[in-house]
Amino acid sequence: MKEYILTNLEAQQVDRFTIDKIGISGIDLMQRAGDFVSIKAKKLLKDVPGSQIDIFCGTGNNGGDGFVAARKLADWGATVCIWLAGEPEKIKGDARHHFEKCDSKRINIKPILTSQDVPPPKQIAQTDLIIDALLGTGFRGEVHGVINDLINLINTVKRPVISVDIPSGIAGDTAQVGGSAVKATKTVTMGFLKRGLLFQPGKRMAGDIILANLNYPVEAFKILEQETFLIDENIIKPLLPVIHDDTYKHQQGKVLIFAGSPGMTGAASLASMACLRSGAGLVISAIPESLNHIIEIKSTETLSLPLPESEKHTFCLDSLAVAGERIDWSDVIVFGPGVSNCQAVQEFGTALLQSQSKPVIIDADGLRVFKDNLSLISSLNDAILTPHIGEFSMMTGKDTGKIRSNIIDIAREFVEKYSCTLVLKGAPTIVVSSDGRVGVNSTGNAALATGGTGDVLTGIIAAFRAQKMDSFNAAMAAVFFHGLAGNLGRKEYGIRGMVAGDLLKLIPGILKNYERVI
Repeated sequence: MKEYILTNLEAQQVDRFTIDKIGISGIDLMQRAGDFVSIKAKKLLKDVPGSQIDIFCGTGNNGGDGFVAARKLADWGATVCIWLAGEPEKIKGDARHHFEKCDSKRINIKPILTSQDVPPPKQIAQTDLIIDALLGTGFRGEVHGVINDLINLINTVKRPVISVDIPSGIAGDTAQVGGSAVKATKTVTMGFLKRGLLFQPGKRMAGDIILANLNYPVEAFKILEQETFLIDENIIKPLLPVIHDDTYKHQQGKVLIFAGSPGMTGAASLASMACLRSGAGLVISAIPESLNHIIEIKSTETLSLPLPESEKHTFCLDSLAVAGERIDWSDVIVFGPGVSNCQAVQEFGTALLQSQSKPVIIDADGLRVFKDNLSLISSLNDAILTPHIGEFSMMTGKDTGKIRSNIIDIAREFVEKYSCTLVLKGAPTIVVSSDGRVGVNSTGNAALATGGTGDVLTGIIAAFRAQKMDSFNAAMAAVFFHGLAGNLGRKEYGIRGMVAGDLLKLIPGILKNYERVI
């Protein structure tokens, strides 16, 4: 089953469907959530009897999950103290039911109504575990009052912390910190993932993320108008096409890559070699003619296509006429890695794309053709765009901060207006289909923050698209395997030591594990 990523509104809709249509009560869902938290607490502690556990609860449903966990852990022999942020009378609904069960079991409950009620750090400095159930995913804005005091207390004592659903102080839909937020050791999130756990700065506050299976019925997710899900091995494994024993190089896909300019021939080499290493049968590196000797030395296995060039030794309009025969030959066209941002290149790129009906992948400097000319995207039959957030900002004119705080919705709106497949690179990278589906990648790390890794990703996407994967699936698979190679590279070379060329050594071994040959 897909690991769905839901907004607060979508979560409410799924909960309501489950309660109303399936007949699972809210009290029961809260019981399941709190039970899961207590099980993870038990696993972290290893020895529950005699442990001191301090549980910080709000008066809403997040606090209700904390009340369930408190009762279960007390039953297992822990000494539990509930620090309640607010008046008990404010607890309503399902949370009230579980609060009263704690009260009836005489669990120690200490209301925190003012800053004077907040315990000094030394009072909980020796606790074995803190459970943060103060604020849920619906929080937005700024924390204040005793909630802020308690968050600062939790962070000050530096004890193991399990946050319930999301660290308190993180906005569930935007991942933004509301002034202060709990720094969790682990976050147990209920039923489905939340945006606030997957994007920064929320992600760095969440620690290890544990998805609690509350047995939501599959039907509950079918009510969602648009799908947002995690790109993981379960999604990717079935996507790679089968390789037939009698295949041949033309059947494995033919890719034409327009890349390179003075000082940036490495981009052309990385993209073309990544394409070959990911299974493309034939790759041609189209290059300004004065640079052809470099690419022939750097990339032995690729063909080269020297083209007429501008005075600055870049592509120009004259390049296009000579490339026509190879454009017709190709299955997929790539434009952008290392081509530079000079006017001649922009003219060439615009002319290339205006005449194009084949699948095209536009990356790096190639994306500059869309500045003040986004309508060009809509004229393309099958386009994959691969900007990082800065390039996306350049194309759209949107502020990078606003993009980061609402990245999924902004990316989805872009694709709805300009039909394409969008690979918006970041931590994490998201892939948006032309029909609005969004995949959020689960692989990758800071080792990929080095020059040339984007060129490698472009080559992988091109190879998969040339092997007859549709654009969305090709982009998702490429992003996943590229990130997986980054994870292996980090282990072997470290974050500082890995370079883009290392990915070329790692990708074949990774893909080998997923090959199916008949």
